[in-house]
Formats: sequence, C-alpha cells, structure tokens
Amino acid sequence: MYAGELAYVWTRDPGLAPITAAIGVSGGVLLLYGLLFRADDVMPWPIVLLGIAYAIPLFVRGSGIDEGAPLVGAGLLLCSELAAWSFDERWRITAERAVVVARGTAVALLVLAALGASGLVLALAAAPIGGGLAWTALGAAAAVLVVGLAARLGR
Repeated sequence: MYAGELAYVWTRDPGLAPITAAIGVSGGVLLLYGLLFRADDVMPWPIVLLGIAYAIPLFVRGSGIDEGAPLVGAGLLLCSELAAWSFDERWRITAERAVVVARGTAVALLVLAALGASGLVLALAAAPIGGGLAWTALGAAAAVLVVGLAARLGR
C-alpha cells in the first residue's frame, strides 16, 4: 500500500521526484523498521513523511485542486490502519475469526467512508459557488455539527 502511494507521489512532478522520493523512501524505511522490530512508536512518521512528500508538489505548483487527493488520503488511512493491525497481531493471543472479519469490515467501511467524504469535499471545493454570509454561516454550522457528532461518538 505504501509503495503504491509512493509511486503516485513520485510520478506527480518529475522535477521534484528526487526530493519527494527521498522523503517517501525514508518513510518506507521507517515503516519497514517499525514492522520488523515491532516499534509501534515509529508508526506515525512514515505516514507523515509520505504526506509531506505528497504536499510538496502542491505547494510548488501553487493553488489548485488535486483530483487524486481523496485516493491518497484513503490510501494513507488504509496503510496506517493495516500497520496498526499488524502491530496488534504480534501478541500470541489468537483472535476468533468473527473478530478478524469484523475488524476487516470496519477498516474497509472506514476507508470507503473517508473516500466518499473526501470526494464530496473535493467536489464542493471545485464547484464555482459564490461566497457571502449565508455560505459562511452554513460552513460554521456544519463545523459545529461535525465537532458535536465527534464529541458524542467519542464518549
């Protein structure tokens, strides 16, 4: 998964490929180290480094919308979830098949929901909609609703 994301980042801007590849490959080495030596405290850094490598061409090219952003985000989420799952598998306790299926289903649904939400945000960001007070109020209400839902689900 990580290699596929890295390949996409590497091919986006050939002029920046040495920099983005170096950052992404260093993250891949950290991921491999974390998985081989069961160092789960290293886990966030490969995702962060690949995210930085993805963002560099966006900043260099200037403003604009990258149509691949939802796929990159979903891929990073899937990579981190699978790595976290592999860290959980290091214990000698064998999970029942139903638990493994439920976790796999939850991860798949989480990634699909993230892909759908980010695709919707991308579509709305690309839409030529005028500004104004009504849109600002609607955006603020949506932000409050999302924070409220997250707080309620976090209990």
